[in-house]
Amino acid sequence: MRRSLIVIGATTVAGLLLVWGWRVFGASSALFAFMVVWVPMTWLGTVSRVVQPRLPRSYHELRDFERDGRLYELLGVRLVKRLLRRGPLAVFNPDLHLPAEHSSERLARLDQRMRDAEASHFILFVVTLGVAACAAARGWWTAAGLIVLFDVLLNGYPVVLQRYNRALLQKRFPMLRNAESRNQEASASWDPGVAQPDR
Repeated sequence: MRRSLIVIGATTVAGLLLVWGWRVFGASSALFAFMVVWVPMTWLGTVSRVVQPRLPRSYHELRDFERDGRLYELLGVRLVKRLLRRGPLAVFNPDLHLPAEHSSERLARLDQRMRDAEASHFILFVVTLGVAACAAARGWWTAAGLIVLFDVLLNGYPVVLQRYNRALLQKRFPMLRNAESRNQEASASWDPGVAQPDR
């Protein structure tokens, strides 16, 4: 019951804020475009405390070009990392820091939190691109462009950052990479037509 109330309450507040922003600032304003990205992000941040959206394991597998981090560094991920770690935005992700105790359990928990943060931002990134496409279809080109800009900054870069950080984490703690490799092998060998043994 409490979970339902949190989801309903957060959804109602988010909807009212967007309607208010539309009426006060107008559909083509920079402030409303920012709200179109920021409000759903804070909504999902609240809702994910009780219902965490997750993506398939295969989505989170790091590709070879991601493991050395060079591409993401060229895209400015280090600057984003500094801003999120040392600036006022650090308060939004208190759980995404290296634990003092480097045990397998705590590192695995950090890795899962990174995956959860990445999943949330990726879902929002895709949905918000859909909103921008709708704005463009109506001929609201300024609004569409601003929404895409804020979407890349507030959702796209956090996705890149989590993938970059997970690559660094696996490099520093090979046990995490070994666990991911075992998961990949298990997925590849799984046959839906054959009963799997209980584990």
